[in-house]
Amino acid sequence: MKNRSFLYLWVVLLATVSACVYDYDPQIDGEGGYMIVEGDIVIGDISSIKLSYSWTLVDTLATSEERMTVLYGSRMHIEDSNGGRYENRISLPAGAQYDPATFTSPYGNFDMRTADPSLEYRLVIENSKGTYASSWGKAVSGGQIDSLSYRISEDRTSMDIMVSTHSSDSQGGYYRWSVNETWEYHAMTNALFKYVISSPGVGEVVPLPEEERTYRCWSNSRRPEIMTGTTMDLKEDRLVDHVLYTLNYQDERVSVMYSPEVLQMRIPEDAYRYWEVMERNSHDVGGLFSPEPSELRGNVVNLDNPDEMVLGYVGVMSIIRKKFYVNNSLIQFYHNPNRDRPQLDTLRNPADYWLAYHMGKRPAYEVFDDNSGAWIGYEWWPSRCLDCRMKGGTLTKPADWPY
Repeated sequence: MKNRSFLYLWVVLLATVSACVYDYDPQIDGEGGYMIVEGDIVIGDISSIKLSYSWTLVDTLATSEERMTVLYGSRMHIEDSNGGRYENRISLPAGAQYDPATFTSPYGNFDMRTADPSLEYRLVIENSKGTYASSWGKAVSGGQIDSLSYRISEDRTSMDIMVSTHSSDSQGGYYRWSVNETWEYHAMTNALFKYVISSPGVGEVVPLPEEERTYRCWSNSRRPEIMTGTTMDLKEDRLVDHVLYTLNYQDERVSVMYSPEVLQMRIPEDAYRYWEVMERNSHDVGGLFSPEPSELRGNVVNLDNPDEMVLGYVGVMSIIRKKFYVNNSLIQFYHNPNRDRPQLDTLRNPADYWLAYHMGKRPAYEVFDDNSGAWIGYEWWPSRCLDCRMKGGTLTKPADWPY
């Protein structure tokens, strides 16, 4: 039976900094249950691999458990064309003994930092369904990133993140990018005070030490888009202001400081065609012209059953990296008119503090009369508005952050 209707749900995976893993969980109408292999063999870095299965609308608990058994019973290693072998070094629980002959996991980490770039490599997977292998491949130079830049639309509602790149050799003009993004964001206001309870029903407002403030946070993620480009129809192997993705003016990631780290890879033509199909399918979301399963076949094959459909393309590549910073205070791009201001309470009677505290509010700053300058009280905010960590970030500033 042909499967004409595909729905791919692309989500962000917080992966290792060197991994090129795109986390996707396809739902396939009708028959399905295809194994998915995600990740690349990155020469000169740590390589991450993830195994999963597609799911169908008719899946049962029994089929799901069977697939999980297959996945968690998988052994992985990387081979080179000179007979070398790289074992899976995924982190183990404290005290666990590692034996590559028996260790199984749907996750793989491979240290390729000393791998010889002149050799060919492939991934090998062994489980109860057979022995799977990716096609042999050799890494080529990632080219040269000339610059990273942004472009704001005329109506100031969107910002394109762009790359300019070139290569001076003749190893092909097909590119793929991934982006690790880091951004600074702030709580709604900077609390300068805190409420300290001394005994039941009794407390006082005191200054909040600098080291306890929760106003500035940083967060990070991997962009979910499939980003490819080619220069094969151009006179030279050069791209200028090639758009990678677009941000909206209401996106909190650009509210303070935004930093994308662009990872660039050059890939063979068959890999480019594969990612083009996957990118198109992510937009078609199961429409009339969605790809047939044969079009989604990557470069991983079950050596014991070549007719088995396997999703995923495991490339062999080297990566070059470049990052830059977008400071919103300089460009005034971010604007969110829909951001609701919470209901605030201005309190001056210490007897009211206890109740406000137990209603989830905290003192933020002092309020004074505009005319006389007389002290009015403390402005109490909902605690969620004063702690930037409530949105998943951390108070730890990245080591290379500009300020």
